[in-house]
Amino acid sequence: MNSPAPSPTPKHTDSSPITIVEHRGVAGLDHVARDWRRLYAEMPQRTGFHVYEAHRAYVPTVMAEPDHLRCVIISVDATARAICPLESRSVHILGRPVRVWRLTLPSHFPMGDVICPDEAVRRQLLPLLTHYLRRSAGGRRLLILGPLPQTSPLWAGLAELAPYDYCLSRTSHVYVFDSRQPFEVLLKRLARRYRADLRRRYRRLEALGNVRFATVANTAQLPAHLEAFFDLEARGWKGRPGVGKAIRLRKGQPDFFRDFVARMDGEDDHCEINELHADGRCIASLLCMRTGDEYAIMKTAYDEKYAHVAPGLLLLRHTLERCCADPRIARVNMLGDAAWLRPWHPDRMEMQQAYIALGRWSRWPLIAALEFRFGYGRRAARWLRGKMTVCKLIRRKETVGRRSGSGGLGQ
Repeated sequence: MNSPAPSPTPKHTDSSPITIVEHRGVAGLDHVARDWRRLYAEMPQRTGFHVYEAHRAYVPTVMAEPDHLRCVIISVDATARAICPLESRSVHILGRPVRVWRLTLPSHFPMGDVICPDEAVRRQLLPLLTHYLRRSAGGRRLLILGPLPQTSPLWAGLAELAPYDYCLSRTSHVYVFDSRQPFEVLLKRLARRYRADLRRRYRRLEALGNVRFATVANTAQLPAHLEAFFDLEARGWKGRPGVGKAIRLRKGQPDFFRDFVARMDGEDDHCEINELHADGRCIASLLCMRTGDEYAIMKTAYDEKYAHVAPGLLLLRHTLERCCADPRIARVNMLGDAAWLRPWHPDRMEMQQAYIALGRWSRWPLIAALEFRFGYGRRAARWLRGKMTVCKLIRRKETVGRRSGSGGLGQ
């Protein structure tokens, strides 16, 4: 259901009139598709979490409350200059559930952002959006923005808010590679022993039969290879009982990726699957997407029977080399900070989130609770986890000592 809802806005220093309207639900998302794609094409850095197709696939398949989706449009001189897609969520703050609005976060994307190519508008967007939502919060007490890079111009708008109106939290970081440099430069980041190990793995791979690397980008072929990726991932550790991280085992995830891959059919914006084959089968696979000059690796899978070859690492090496050789690709985004990437010494993109209070009377108590949770509370939790880990190690050594008859730690 489309629900345009004009709202008065705070004073603006520019003489151009600013208006805010919104459209709701899947129909509302369809309504803003043309403006979304126009703004996306104007963005200097286009990524997967900006692309319309990702949100269009996410809303009906994974989003908990698709009818509550709000596409808030900020227009200057009657022309849309920013789109803020918001979804309704429930988060826990000090053990209590709190209903919030947050930027939509498509599956497996570590960032949520507004669609706004104009840096001047981005710097004013937070106070405008906050003022609008405080008049139509719908019972939600918080607006959550991000995770976004700490260098994003969006954060400049926080200076227009009162200090007790928001709380900042540094989240994690995302690993990226600058693929404009020669691949040999990336390879030299690896320790000499690690490079030697990769060469040994390659020799083991070459000893297998029918070894080949392949990239599937044809939209007619992708569906079959995507299903094969689901199966390969589910046969590994992600599909084990008690883990359940494989796409095929997660509610709505297979439909999201099927829809997303089918919609991403542009020359510059499309999905790819990189594969490593040996012994007549696919032994490693990377589900990737290209958006503008960025190449993102969304998901990885490998056949654990070939772990001695390290097929996932060899396929990543091949993919990085291919991206460095492609002048249209400037950055490889790993969409995470997995420990197995650290030997490559990738660049770190530091991330943060903002929690902005929307309620009239509960702003200070809510922000104070968040400051405690992300400040002293977080440090206390880390200290307690460290103490518990030490206690577990001591108990384990004492148990081993009693079983061996040594009498414990002191003997």
